[in-house]
Amino acid sequence: MSFEGLSAAEIAVQEAFPHGGEVDLSGQDDAVIRASVIRALLLDERDDPAGELPALRVRGARVTGVLDLQHADIRHPIRLRDCRFDAAPDLYNTRLRQLDLSGSSFPGLLISAATIESTLRLRGCRSTGVIRLAGTRISGALILDGARVEHAGTAIDATRLQVGDDVIGHDGFTCLGEIELKSAEIAGSIRFEGARLSNPGGSTIRAMDLTVGAIMNCCAGFSSDGEINISFSRIHSRVCFEEARLSSTVRSALRANHLQANELVLPKTDPVEGTVELNHARVRLIRDDPATWPRRLLQDGLVYEALDPRLPAEARLGWLAHDTEGATPHAYEQLAAAYRRLGLDADARTVLLAKQRDRRRTLPGYARLWGHLQDGIVGYGYRPLRAAAWLTLLLAAGTVYFTTHRPAPVEPGKGPAFNPAMYTLDLLLPVVDFHQEAAFQPTGTPQWIAYALIAAGWLLATTIATGITRNLSRT
Repeated sequence: MSFEGLSAAEIAVQEAFPHGGEVDLSGQDDAVIRASVIRALLLDERDDPAGELPALRVRGARVTGVLDLQHADIRHPIRLRDCRFDAAPDLYNTRLRQLDLSGSSFPGLLISAATIESTLRLRGCRSTGVIRLAGTRISGALILDGARVEHAGTAIDATRLQVGDDVIGHDGFTCLGEIELKSAEIAGSIRFEGARLSNPGGSTIRAMDLTVGAIMNCCAGFSSDGEINISFSRIHSRVCFEEARLSSTVRSALRANHLQANELVLPKTDPVEGTVELNHARVRLIRDDPATWPRRLLQDGLVYEALDPRLPAEARLGWLAHDTEGATPHAYEQLAAAYRRLGLDADARTVLLAKQRDRRRTLPGYARLWGHLQDGIVGYGYRPLRAAAWLTLLLAAGTVYFTTHRPAPVEPGKGPAFNPAMYTLDLLLPVVDFHQEAAFQPTGTPQWIAYALIAAGWLLATTIATGITRNLSRT
């Protein structure tokens, strides 16, 4: 490359480039390199020296001007570590073999629609502008460990980003603004353990239609001040917010409507400050902690197979009560189905009884009255032992009463001998005939007592039949 007026730093970079040597300008007075010099080196199409692997490896430089490599096919690795860029590098639609900007600072970075054939390393970088990765394809991983990105609104635009490995943001990764991952495809995992995201009044992660091949870990000290939106996303393994702090004062703290995942772990150390939306999500296992249940939880249409920990039905009904829009019939049915899969039929009946009681509040007066009768007598069919208790009570009361108030026989000298217990049972059971009711005819007060027992028997039989029919229709 022939370039006039090169500084000592630029000459050092020019001489190191053909054999891939690193130039460390850290702490030097003359550490300025013009972006045009870097561009000329990378776009030089002359044959590489025999046996050499050219690469741009510079540390601690100040890069002036715009590094414009848009639409270029860069054959050589680029490693500009701990450098300071005066202007945002422009690598739009660029094909890169390797790009490492670890520790560098810049007022934004444009790498949209680019192709990177290995890992993109932004470890420890500092950006005061938008990092644009929209439509970019990265064969390896995207590493953001220790990076800090700060920009009002969208801070990282990774719409339709494709990553062949993981997206990693450990070691205090901080983003003050929104991370846009809409329609992104991550073949590996998203690992934001310990990351700090903040965008009060907006979204910290906006990732509708996101696809993740393994896990999405936002846990182990992760914090988000703003909404995380992963609605309509498909996470093939686990979505984890364990030991995370989620808060949002304006929007929902976590919006995961229509999410598909094998496992969802909700925060277990601090309660979510804001609404959690799981409407129509499909998750095989949900892990949570009653001590940190979201204060507001929307779960209309939520489908799951199991819940952990395994709590008594009465406790999980409190979980449903966190739905600020009111638990839907589907929510009760889904919870009952989870208990039935575990063989806990008594807990399932408790949930379904709660469903009927909740539904009763929406009915007109006469229907609520009938509901109270069904509830009190047999618990809407989910408390069958109550029927036996009522039957025993009425049988005992009727036997005592008719022992001292014997009705007169219909035909004296004919028919069976009077038995107060069997007579009472004949009155109570409308479909059983012990030939006592037809053989004796009470008058006066005993007659009204008999009518009351007959009515009670029909009411008891009707409610039992209703409960049996309801249960049979579910099997």
